[in-house]
Amino acid sequence: MRHPVRYLCILLLSCAASLSLQNALAWDSAGHRVSAAIANHYLSDETRRELLRILQQHPRYREDFLDQMPNSVASGDEQEQFDWLLGQAAFWPDITRGLPEAQRSRYNRANWHYIDGAWLRGAASIQGNSYIGAAPFADIAGTTVYQEAAADNVMTALDFNSALLADQQAPLPQRAVALCWVLHLIGDIHQPLHVGSLYSARHFRTGDRGGNGVETDQGNLHARWDRALRDEGIRDSFNAALTRHSETLAGLTAQNAGDWSVWMNESRALLLNTVYTEEMKTTIARVDSGNGQLPAFELDNDYVETMKYHAGMRLALAGRRLALWLDENL
Repeated sequence: MRHPVRYLCILLLSCAASLSLQNALAWDSAGHRVSAAIANHYLSDETRRELLRILQQHPRYREDFLDQMPNSVASGDEQEQFDWLLGQAAFWPDITRGLPEAQRSRYNRANWHYIDGAWLRGAASIQGNSYIGAAPFADIAGTTVYQEAAADNVMTALDFNSALLADQQAPLPQRAVALCWVLHLIGDIHQPLHVGSLYSARHFRTGDRGGNGVETDQGNLHARWDRALRDEGIRDSFNAALTRHSETLAGLTAQNAGDWSVWMNESRALLLNTVYTEEMKTTIARVDSGNGQLPAFELDNDYVETMKYHAGMRLALAGRRLALWLDENL
């Protein structure tokens, strides 16, 4: 059994080391590492061994993993090193944005991190776009895909990478890259601003790009949700998730761990009901009518606390579902 205090200190060090690399596309480095830590808390020892075996065959294992490992982790025991490696793997798809061009074009897939709000499949039977004075788009009927060329959003990217990772006959380097994407995308699909956008008649005719176009007092709305738990850090976020949501996490079973459309539907409900406030919608409608310019919205304490609560819940669910899927399929 791992020593809990030592384990959490390692998580904090790993977060600090990776935050300097770049801005994340969805949950920031701390967020992705929290979901990986929660997954690791539930994983079987057999699955941990298999994950390490696969990850060690990653084509950039030396450059992006071993060479980036903090000395304090590298000098620790194997469990501490695995803790850090799993978090690094969950964050790695964002690291690919900063690779040299040849490597970036090989590994970076910008459109895998999100999905069009009109795209429907399975349990996600309601659009994730919020429309203000604009006619809703026609529904897009999505299908399951198993070829990389056909993967063009977070749902189909999960289809492709999960199938590749679970394929015992596939080359290990390919499975290792797929492992990073599965760890990352299960986190991404739980972020509400990655499953839809806001459209209005004039100001956001082409959409607000998942909240990126809505400014707040401390950055755009998308960024605020991405880094919702950064101030709390990994230690407090990890402890809070396991304490506050323990009954919910314990109640999940393997049946909850294979339908991405259920997770997307949950995120869309949060997007439509919580992320965009009535003040935001009313102000956007007024600006659309020609009255003034869109201001930066001040997120009050109630909004921020609600955002932190839901971010913690979403990351906790992502981590538990990761563990269930990995234990079931590897």
